[in-house]
Amino acid sequence: MIDELKEWKPLGANGEPIDPSKLPKQEAFLYDMVNRFQAYGGGLGNGKTTAACLKAFYLSYMFPGNMGYIGRLDGKELRQTTMAEFRRLVPDKFIAKKNDQLGYLKFHQKYGGSEIIYGDLKEDRFNNINLGWFFVDQAEEIDNVRFDLLVSRLRRQTPLMDEDGKPLTAHGKVISAPTYGIVTFNPEGTNSFIYRYFHPNSTERECACHTGSTACKQHNFKLYEASTYDGLKAGFIPKDYVDGMLSVFPPDARKRYLEGAWDVFSGRIFPQFEQHIHVIDYIKPEPHWKIYESIDHGIKNPTAVGWWGVDEFGNRFLLDEHYEGDGKSVQHHATAIKAKRSRFKQGIALSYLDSACWAVNQSRGDSTYATVDEYNSNDIYPVKGQKDWDAGYSRICDGLRIDPNHTNPFTGEVGSPHIFVSSSCTSFIKEVTGYRWKKNRITTQLRNEPEEPMDRDDHHMDEWFYFEASRPHAPVIQQARKVNILEMLLKKRLAYNPLADTVDAGSCWSN
Repeated sequence: MIDELKEWKPLGANGEPIDPSKLPKQEAFLYDMVNRFQAYGGGLGNGKTTAACLKAFYLSYMFPGNMGYIGRLDGKELRQTTMAEFRRLVPDKFIAKKNDQLGYLKFHQKYGGSEIIYGDLKEDRFNNINLGWFFVDQAEEIDNVRFDLLVSRLRRQTPLMDEDGKPLTAHGKVISAPTYGIVTFNPEGTNSFIYRYFHPNSTERECACHTGSTACKQHNFKLYEASTYDGLKAGFIPKDYVDGMLSVFPPDARKRYLEGAWDVFSGRIFPQFEQHIHVIDYIKPEPHWKIYESIDHGIKNPTAVGWWGVDEFGNRFLLDEHYEGDGKSVQHHATAIKAKRSRFKQGIALSYLDSACWAVNQSRGDSTYATVDEYNSNDIYPVKGQKDWDAGYSRICDGLRIDPNHTNPFTGEVGSPHIFVSSSCTSFIKEVTGYRWKKNRITTQLRNEPEEPMDRDDHHMDEWFYFEASRPHAPVIQQARKVNILEMLLKKRLAYNPLADTVDAGSCWSN
């Protein structure tokens, strides 16, 4: 090993040499060479970005000729934070070439000669790049599509070298260096791909490399977590930094940004929605309910359909859903919709569809048509769903809140919301719990929430808004009143006025 590298002692933000052993979770993450995909998250100041930057250097040095990528959703924030930390840790004398405008650097040959590209996460950047590793900072800002795209680029074959600089072989084949995918994050709820891919408690532990094998799910994904208080104990951050956050952060923000809690995260559009209150295991529609259908049509994105029951008390029940993507045809979705409809005893009162589907922007041969025309040709006849976001948002918030004077239709207790969701509607539940506002940068300053939702994972949310903003009518129950003969005669007697009798009626009071 080179003497300069032996003498290199990267410094922490406190100016002291970094000692990963002070925080065992950071140390385990930094030296993990077994798990292909690794995530390190939790509270602010837990050393995750520092550890990942050091790991990026180690992967470049240990596997000469490697190619890595460092990224974040926003390129400006990447340069101001992640890459600033990388340059603070890694001396310039290790680097032979660098171009910040292009997002590129290359190490001197004696330090491995590996290359690193860095920048925002634009898909066209990776079309012709084979990576040996990638590191995404603040990965909660991206979706699983971008993560999966990076995984698909982990196919660089970097040969392992012996002390003489010759490739290592086994059974006559050159041994290639392992590839790695690394993310750092602050928890963003159990709906996030980070939880689904990495958390051991995830009930649907998804496999990002798409092999689906048990071994892959059990051994290729590793989660490391540490809180802000762990970072404080390890000496990574000063006490006044933590005190500053405690003085301005509301309780939910403290749980998320200091404790690293998964179940609480800022920016939720519908924080009122709670599964133990609004989700019901089984909802059986009554024959007199009105059932509405709401459709958000997707071409590449999923098509989301919700069937909403409305009772005479104004309760709204999501009874069933259809949620499917992959560019399926209108005919495919129409067939699924009609199959779902057949399960209800009563017909559909009204079907709502995104008003954009009335645009004549589809073509087949020399003819042009609208998406709604395709639905009509498959015996689905929707009307335009209202796209008044403010009205829909107001009605939903009002329906989710606990009305102290409303009786719960399931428990009979007074104090109940007006909106309920069947537990079988799993796609809807994922979206509503993960639906959030566009973010402001995290600082110790409190800011107003932005008034625009993030435009992703919102297909059920759109159909929900069409339904609510269209103000569906509740059924009116006509009840026949029982006639009491004695009561009727008494009323007639009391109403009798002899002075009002006429001669023609033959009932004059003086006769």
